[in-house]
Amino acid sequence: MRIRRLSAVFWATCIIAFIFILYVVTDLSFKLPSIKPVVVDVDNKWTSFESKLLHLEKELNEHHAVVGEIKTAVEQIVEKSHDVYVQPKRLRTPKRENKIREFKVVGDEPPKMRIKLNASTCPINQATFKTDIQMLSMYERIMFDDKDGGVWKQGWEIEYKDEQWNQKNKLKVFIVPHSHNDPGWIKTFENYYKTQTKAIFTNMMEKLIEGIGRKFIWAEISYLSLWWNSDATDKEKSIFQSLLKSGQLEIVTGGWVMNDEANSHWISIIQQLTTGHQWLMDQFGYIPKNAWSIDPFGYSSAQPYLLKLAGFENSVIQRVHYRVKKELALNRQLEFKWRQLWDGNGKTDMFTHLMPFYSYDIPHSCGPDPKICCQFDFKRLPGNGVTCPWGIAPRKIIQKNVAERAFLILDQWRKKAQLYRSNVLMFPLGDDFRYDRANEWDNQYQNYEAIIDYINNKDSWNAEVQFGTLEDYFKAVHEEVKMSDFPVLSGDFFTYADRNQHYWSGYYTSRPFYKNMDRVLMAYVRAAEIITGQACSSQAVNYIMSLQLRDRVEHARRALALFQHHDGVTGTSRDEVREDYAKKMLQAIKYSQSAIQQAAYYLLKQPAILEQTQEDIYFDVDDIWRKHDEIPSRITIALDAMSPSRRLVFYNALAFRRQEIVTVLVSTPHVEVFDPEGNPIMAQVSPVVSGERRLGFAANKFQLSFPVTVDPLALTVYSVSLRDSMSINKYTSFSKVRIYNADYWNVDLPKMFAVEQPTERLAEDVTFRAGDSTRVVTNMNGLIKAIVPPGGATVPVHMDFAHYDSQRALDNNSGAYLFIPSGPAEPFVPEPYPELVVTEGPFKATLYTALVSPKTAEVMLAISVHNNPSLPQGEVEISNTFLIDPQADDYELAMRFSTGIKNGDVFYTDLNGMQMIKRRYFDKLPLQANFYPLPAAAYIQDEHARLTLLTSTPLGFAALQPGQIEVMQDRRLTRDDNRGVNQGVLDNVRTRHTFKLIVEHAVPCQRPSSRAVSGQLSLGAHVSQQLLQQPLLRLHHAADENTPRPSYSRSIVNAADIVLASFNAHVTAKDKEGRSMHGMGVTLQRVHLDSCYGNKSIVTSYPLGDGQIRLSDMLDVSSERVFDSSLTWVRARDALPDGVITLCPMEIRSVFLNQTLKRV
Repeated sequence: MRIRRLSAVFWATCIIAFIFILYVVTDLSFKLPSIKPVVVDVDNKWTSFESKLLHLEKELNEHHAVVGEIKTAVEQIVEKSHDVYVQPKRLRTPKRENKIREFKVVGDEPPKMRIKLNASTCPINQATFKTDIQMLSMYERIMFDDKDGGVWKQGWEIEYKDEQWNQKNKLKVFIVPHSHNDPGWIKTFENYYKTQTKAIFTNMMEKLIEGIGRKFIWAEISYLSLWWNSDATDKEKSIFQSLLKSGQLEIVTGGWVMNDEANSHWISIIQQLTTGHQWLMDQFGYIPKNAWSIDPFGYSSAQPYLLKLAGFENSVIQRVHYRVKKELALNRQLEFKWRQLWDGNGKTDMFTHLMPFYSYDIPHSCGPDPKICCQFDFKRLPGNGVTCPWGIAPRKIIQKNVAERAFLILDQWRKKAQLYRSNVLMFPLGDDFRYDRANEWDNQYQNYEAIIDYINNKDSWNAEVQFGTLEDYFKAVHEEVKMSDFPVLSGDFFTYADRNQHYWSGYYTSRPFYKNMDRVLMAYVRAAEIITGQACSSQAVNYIMSLQLRDRVEHARRALALFQHHDGVTGTSRDEVREDYAKKMLQAIKYSQSAIQQAAYYLLKQPAILEQTQEDIYFDVDDIWRKHDEIPSRITIALDAMSPSRRLVFYNALAFRRQEIVTVLVSTPHVEVFDPEGNPIMAQVSPVVSGERRLGFAANKFQLSFPVTVDPLALTVYSVSLRDSMSINKYTSFSKVRIYNADYWNVDLPKMFAVEQPTERLAEDVTFRAGDSTRVVTNMNGLIKAIVPPGGATVPVHMDFAHYDSQRALDNNSGAYLFIPSGPAEPFVPEPYPELVVTEGPFKATLYTALVSPKTAEVMLAISVHNNPSLPQGEVEISNTFLIDPQADDYELAMRFSTGIKNGDVFYTDLNGMQMIKRRYFDKLPLQANFYPLPAAAYIQDEHARLTLLTSTPLGFAALQPGQIEVMQDRRLTRDDNRGVNQGVLDNVRTRHTFKLIVEHAVPCQRPSSRAVSGQLSLGAHVSQQLLQQPLLRLHHAADENTPRPSYSRSIVNAADIVLASFNAHVTAKDKEGRSMHGMGVTLQRVHLDSCYGNKSIVTSYPLGDGQIRLSDMLDVSSERVFDSSLTWVRARDALPDGVITLCPMEIRSVFLNQTLKRV
């Protein structure tokens, strides 16, 4: 028996030795230099080598080690071979520490690859920014006259010569049938579907296959998804897929909606595009190529950049100022390459077709004369209930009239062709909710088929006409004209006017409560998808739970996507539709909160929860939305002897470490705060000031303010505990309280608050600050008069409110869309001696005042400064809670700041929160034309200082005087403005906006050229903007203070110029061979910052990156599975070496994380 055992040991040793020799020979013979280092965990050498031996055949190429280390390990195995055999343990990934990792380089392997970013190749660093058309320059150059152009009212009499065309150079006309379906406007999304859109799809499946050559385009995926999932039969689905495959039907843009471009944030635009594109990919494997945006009220240059990144090649737009259209048409520049303001080499160019006439309807699409074109809208044939306002009805095409009718429309087509550079013409054939009846399909297609046959057989007319899609049209254009022959345009198309002085700047502000709700939901969806993505990628949740989280986030994402519709976030729908949107967003916020708290619970490794009331609710999200039209409230942390402590979990969805002063509500002032290590920290307790028309102190409720630091993409736990009121208080301070113009108050605050309550009326300025932070000086009404940054000079900033009235002439008044003021703004005059309360402490100081003007408006104003050493800048937070009085008639409220900054007529606003654009005030334009969208930020500057305004809510903005900025707050309008909604704006609710006003002094730098047409925020302003738009998420729960304090911190990337826009845990892509892949998607942006203003020391707290991100340093992903991709992840391209993404300044980039072969 002993001999047999020794024999077994001997042969086992020989086999092991043979395998070892084979391994070494193979390793030395075929080993290539690797870009990946080996991390040697000394404590696990034994386990590691055992695992290598057992899995050698499968994992040979995954392990490298020093030959000497292997020999030593083998000797240990041989020496211990007589021991009891132990089943090898499965390797566990060591817990990631939030510090820079050190790599031990083994053998001749280099450290992890670092791709050197050649900044000189970045578009923003190219030598020239010259374009053929610069929109700001055009505005400076042209006179905005409104001459009567004849049949083309806003143009001129177009002429042409018959000899322009011949048999070798024919006019090619593509008739593009379409139906514009608003996902909510006069009816709700669902009601439109039931009454019209469903019938459009049903008829489409029947009628498109009846005739040869029939084509159609479709844009809104929200409707397609609803039809496909609820009503489409198997036969209809088969026909639809066949039409799509054959090219008879083209999906254009493919977004969930046709998004607004003034108020929408670029992250929300991506969300709605992705929602549509992923649905198309999952259902059909279909990827749209051409964009169609015919109804948004003005166009942002951020949109073509996003479309370019999404893989689009061409785009169509329509609603541009009529005088700008005329200018472009005069120079045959209606088709152009739309370039980003910061692009010096054309990498971002998007080929764009601009429709030339008043509208996208048929009367304004076939040519310059709407009276003639209307006769070719065959839905208006007598008996169909729709007529031509020009008095001449369409006629059915028959053999007797086909020659005359065909020549009449060909003449219009020829005239329209004079405005473009090619002999290829597009004629859009459609309008809102068209083709919902079978007879319209018959009337349009059959009559046009007769015209097409006649013209195509008339050789002397030298024309070819056919039904087509955008793909057909653009293919023909590019075959005829080289891309280099089209002009380059930069800039945007705001503010839009369709006729007269009717500028569409009112919708920048309409229904501001819901615009603010949009931004709240955007932050929630972004945080929800990121944290659930982290939970899935780290395998903190199982597969079933990951799908449950996915469904909740997708529900929220679709509600956000729907509201990006150009009658949603714009505030231009009817009251019942606006209410429907709001209820959907409220539900989406709750879905997001549910997903966030559940993902957080599992990322924290399921900490013990006391007082849990619901099975899948672990944490309470400190943001309580009770109603869809009511400002949310905060949780008051109730502490008593039975429940003496509460834990606060903070989640940071940003890609950099955030340091800020947090304020929560507590039921008692006798509290103290503990940091993540359990150590007590300094905190401040203040009374809660509340009220609407009158101020007062809330009973049994106090503000608790303290500094927190949360790593990027991390969860950190602080705690608040009840303190023995008799014990010595070392850490919690109590604010000083000043009360003005309220000597009649009976103040009943706990005695630890030092209260100052003068009996006389306030007759002087008020000053306050928090610790060593910014000092604010206000006037007797509590409005800012001056700001004193930390260690800086006093900067006069005079704050006031003003209001506009509306003109009241026939068809010339303000409404949901239009802003047509009766004249300059009038001062808002509140009642004298308003109640003022000031609370001051080491971390936060706030002035509260209630400004009430009877029968007009009431404003509850809170002006705060925070002592945040990481952001030493002159920053003031302004919270306006207001309500326009129901008795007010045509009342528009604005907030203004006047300074001594010598900016002349130049100011800067942002485009969709993505970039800053230079603008000018023009005297030659009416007041309403000088208002622009303010989605996120604006500033004015001179060589000495800059004043920046950041907003939580997209609103209208202007700089009407040198040194002055103005931002609209709300509007109440009694009249319809004749743009289709058929009502005024009378559903005002109490609304709250939060602004950050930042004063920055100039510092030595290399200033950009005065000809530059773009701008950038400073680092400090950018950080503040990110903190405002993506608030720190606060989750509360009860826990035993003796239990460990969990945390989750995975990312070691800490770069303030990197924006993690999206992390979607469930996406589908096609690889280069067309194969479907499943995985995750990540979208990142690198911002470009202005170094000429602000405090240089901010960079020590908020460091900048070098443009290179190893994704595995940020998220739980495998570097080998990272692929470059299109923006919405539907196209996966080449694998990124070592999973490293390089980003130029201003660049947005998406990557796809392939998990097709990976089973969770």
